Amino acid sequence: MKRTVLITGGARGIGRQIALDFGNAGYNVIINYNKSEKEAMSLVNELNAREIACQAIQADVSDGAQVKRMREQVAFGQVDTLVNNAGIAHIGLLQSDTEDDFDRVIAVDLKGVWLCTREFLPSMVQNGFGRIINISSFWSERGSSTETAYSAAKAGVNGLTKALSREVGEYVTVNAILAGLIATEMNDPVPPDALFRIVDNTPVRRIGTPQDVSHAALFLADEKSSFINGALLHVDGGY
Repeated sequence: MKRTVLITGGARGIGRQIALDFGNAGYNVIINYNKSEKEAMSLVNELNAREIACQAIQADVSDGAQVKRMREQVAFGQVDTLVNNAGIAHIGLLQSDTEDDFDRVIAVDLKGVWLCTREFLPSMVQNGFGRIINISSFWSERGSSTETAYSAAKAGVNGLTKALSREVGEYVTVNAILAGLIATEMNDPVPPDALFRIVDNTPVRRIGTPQDVSHAALFLADEKSSFINGALLHVDGGY
C-alpha cells in the first residue's frame, strides 16, 4: 500500500529535501507551508513533473483551527507518516528578549508539534500503523547561547517524543531527530567564527546538509525500523 507523508514546513530547507526524498521513495507527499507559497508551489510542480502525487496546504501550525482545516484538506486519504519539521528561531540575549519573542518560538516549535500530532494521530492508531518523526535540535540537550527560547522549545519536543512513544508505541512509533547545524537559510545568520567553532568541534569536520536529516527521516519511517521507538537520534556529526 502506498504511504502518505505530511511534512510541516515542507517548502524550504530541511523540509523541502524530506519532501523530495520521500517522494522519490514512493510516498504521496503533502507539503505544509505558512508563508512560503511560491516555494511550495514550485516544489509541487517539481514533484509532479516526476509523476509523484503531491499536494501543498497552507496552515500556521501554531493555530489549532488551521491545523484541523489542513487535515480536512488532505487529498490522499489518511496520513500515516507525519514529519513535524516546521520551526522558527530567535537569536538574542534573554534579558533583551520580549515575551512575544518567547511565545512565538514556543508556539511554532513546540505547540505546533503537539497540535499536528494530536490532529493526525487518531487515524494512525485506528489503522494500526503510523510514524511520527519530530525534527528537534542538538541544542535541545546542549543549549545554545542567545537561543534560550529555541533550545527550550526543542527540549520540549524531546520530552513530547518520549512521552508519546509510551502512549502509542503499540501502533505508532514516535521518534525525534536531533539535527546539528545544517546548511539552510535559517542558519545563514550564524557568524563565520561561530561556524568555524562548531565545525572544529564536530568529529566529521563539516556542517550537515538537508540530505543528512532527510536520510535519517526515511530510515525512521521505514517499516524495517518498527522496533525503534522513543529514540532521540543525533544527526550532528558527533558534535
